[in-house]
Amino acid sequence: MSAVAPGVCAGASAVCLVVGVRRLAVQPGRPMASVRLGRWAPARRLGVTLRRAGLPVTAEVAVLAVVAAMLVAGGAMWVVLGTAVGAAIACGMVFAAAVAFVRSADRRYLARFTAQLALVAQQLAGGLAAGLSLRQSIERTARDVPQPASIELGRLATELRLGARVEPALAGFAERLADPAVRLLVTAIVVQRSVGGNLAEGLARLAAQLDDRERLMREARSATAQARMSAWLVAGLPAVGGLAVELAAPGTLERTLGHGPGRILLALAALLEFLGVVLVRRITTDVVDSGGHGCPPR
Repeated sequence: MSAVAPGVCAGASAVCLVVGVRRLAVQPGRPMASVRLGRWAPARRLGVTLRRAGLPVTAEVAVLAVVAAMLVAGGAMWVVLGTAVGAAIACGMVFAAAVAFVRSADRRYLARFTAQLALVAQQLAGGLAAGLSLRQSIERTARDVPQPASIELGRLATELRLGARVEPALAGFAERLADPAVRLLVTAIVVQRSVGGNLAEGLARLAAQLDDRERLMREARSATAQARMSAWLVAGLPAVGGLAVELAAPGTLERTLGHGPGRILLALAALLEFLGVVLVRRITTDVVDSGGHGCPPR
């Protein structure tokens, strides 16, 4: 039985990899959420996240690749350790690493965009002050600013060029880039268009405030970097320690945690680890957000 299970896992992972690569190669231009998963809301969100993260794969291919990697890691641990607990830990570590990688890439993309938001506001203000309409200013700004702001503004300009109304297009723009600074920029434009006033002057003042906000957020991220890294290290130590124990004495975890009180302690420890990571990240996120919202009005 112990010799058959790794073979089944390896075969299944090979099939998943072949199918995923074939889908990616045969239909390179298909949407990020595939036909089968496109009707599932989490798959659509995953497709948007993968696109923002700069990963040119569909949601279906990403899921298949992660499942294949989990099967390979679980089969390898089963062969090395001969226990189901070690295989489960390896699968969980692969899944957590994949989720952390995608989220980190997505956060870096959003951070690069928000860092350019003050420049975007300045360019929009300059175009409006020169007599261009809002649509023309967006198109000109999309050509002048660097990536990734040029990509997102180019998509917005394309929607407007195809006949979309300004308010719904801006709402979709803010929804794709879920950041308070983006919502602030969109709200300022919509309010100025609704109540009237000098939009160019308002955007120029907003650009200065966004510049101050970005500077404060960089300082807050630097101040909380150690705490955020400590949260991930503390969360990963039990899994690494469990694998080390299994390598030194195979079967130890299964004998201690595989039945009775051991399962209760394992579930309780996993819950406490999860709550600890969530609390630390919530604290550091609140610090960063408060630093970003603390820019002085002008």
